[in-house]
Amino acid sequence: MNEKLLQKLSELNICIVSHIFSSGPALDLEEYLKDKVKSLFFIGHPFPYRSDIRNFYRHYNGGKLTEEHNAREWKLPEALFYLKDALYTFIWALSQKTRINLFIGSDNFSAYLGLILKRMGKVEDVVLYTIDYMPTRFKNPIMNFLYHYFDKTCLKECEVIWNVSQKMAEARQKQKNIGGEGWAPQILVPLGIWHERIPELSFKDKERYRLVFLGHVLEKQGLDIVVDSMPALVKKLSRIKLIILGAGPHESSLKKKAKKLKVKNCVEFKGYIEDHHEVELELAKSSIGIAMYKPDPDSFTYFADPAKLKNYLSAGLPIVLTNVPPIATDLEKEKCAIISRYSKEDFIENISKLLGNTEKLKEYGDNAVHYADKFDWNKVFLKALHQTLLP
Repeated sequence: MNEKLLQKLSELNICIVSHIFSSGPALDLEEYLKDKVKSLFFIGHPFPYRSDIRNFYRHYNGGKLTEEHNAREWKLPEALFYLKDALYTFIWALSQKTRINLFIGSDNFSAYLGLILKRMGKVEDVVLYTIDYMPTRFKNPIMNFLYHYFDKTCLKECEVIWNVSQKMAEARQKQKNIGGEGWAPQILVPLGIWHERIPELSFKDKERYRLVFLGHVLEKQGLDIVVDSMPALVKKLSRIKLIILGAGPHESSLKKKAKKLKVKNCVEFKGYIEDHHEVELELAKSSIGIAMYKPDPDSFTYFADPAKLKNYLSAGLPIVLTNVPPIATDLEKEKCAIISRYSKEDFIENISKLLGNTEKLKEYGDNAVHYADKFDWNKVFLKALHQTLLP
């Protein structure tokens, strides 16, 4: 299977188009494909809230980066930002001398642009890589209508739809009766990790009472519950510490709360860390990963496959999380996570029991590493591309 697929890939010109924050599966797909295909053209559109908002592209031939370009910086309203992204996609894709055999758009807007390029004869096949999906994606009704129009068109005209969770296909079927005969096949392509790259520390080398959160610091991440719990946890476990890796609009509010509760000495805000290796080391020396998502029915986490959970697992961290992401019940079944109610009392109880039981803490950490292996990007992308190119 591998040899046939690798031979097929070596003959293809592939284009990936993605909106970019800091990291993400489209960048991991770039890393996976760049030395396996005939040529790879990666177009990146930074989100407007990123510090560097310049559109860019990278071009690889035979595994080597042959061209890289950053566009000028545009300060525009959000709606015009996306129109600018569309313009760059068309200009840069049409500038390619060769026909694009496979166009992979990591959201339905990008994939829709790929379908227009297909109608123009520049692209052969289009894949929609659905990273995020939710019935009410935008509060603005016009934006939400366009979001679902693009999505429905992709389900009609793309070759294959890659979904990071099965819940996405179920939601489309329930909301729009999309799926089955006459529609593009939807396959499961879960988020992964570079499992071999993430450092592992032995149980004795970890900081026993170190909790860690990784991600964008938003209210929906449930960190209020975690910080509210710290005074009681400190009384029970005096050496406990919470490390927050990431930044976001809710960060200042949490800092004020930690100060008010007199726990700022045991809650450390490290902010956004550019170096992925440094992030991985921070995870590896921790003891428990935190993912107390707020149970909000309008949250895309109900349909998503959060990347941080895979990073926790690969670093050997048992996880304490709410039953919001679709993978939560599987993690609990595999004994590498504990599902907590979204309450301070339940969180305190679960953390206290896990940290107080050396045998269970070690067992869940070992299970996490073992379970993470199936999500190594090499395995995830190999399977997805085989289902896409050699069905």
